[in-house]
Amino acid sequence: MADEVQWLTPSVVVPAMSVLVASVIVPLLLHWLRGRREQAARVFEVRREVYSQYFKKYEEAAAAVGNDYEEFSQVTLKQEFYKLLQAGNSPEAVVAFQSAVGKFPHKIQDAHRRATEETTVVKILGSTELLKLTQEFEELNHEILKMSSKWLAELQETLSSPDMEGPVAKEMQRKGREAGELKEKIIAQMRAELNVGK
Repeated sequence: MADEVQWLTPSVVVPAMSVLVASVIVPLLLHWLRGRREQAARVFEVRREVYSQYFKKYEEAAAAVGNDYEEFSQVTLKQEFYKLLQAGNSPEAVVAFQSAVGKFPHKIQDAHRRATEETTVVKILGSTELLKLTQEFEELNHEILKMSSKWLAELQETLSSPDMEGPVAKEMQRKGREAGELKEKIIAQMRAELNVGK
């Protein structure tokens, strides 16, 4: 019995517990922490890659919606209309004018497609806030897409006005600016999730 009591004395128990902690628990804890750190690093790299690819799509889409309309209404449409007037309403000039006008809705459709493709990965990897902003951006692009047909119908009436812009065209411009602002919010959220700029 004396031998059993001798094993329970602090001079034996404390070193034995120290050896147990140092040789078993600390290495397991360090291994677990290293695994978490490596997993966080892998998630960061995947997010960074996905966000940078997706940001390029947002950039292209936002630029296409806003800038293309500005260029189309201020330059292309006026040039094509002038060519139509110079040609004396010849069939070739009318076809060229219709072709130029018809290209713009296709550009809007392309911008919408670019804004909405491959969103699944961002929706999976992004935060709830990023998901919300992404959905808002997609909805805004969808609204602009639906407005393009209204804009074509309005175009006949606005050709006679001096600025060639009707209510639908002005609303499309406003939504294009909103898309640009929303893009900036998405960038800020992506930067926050990647801990960039802190």
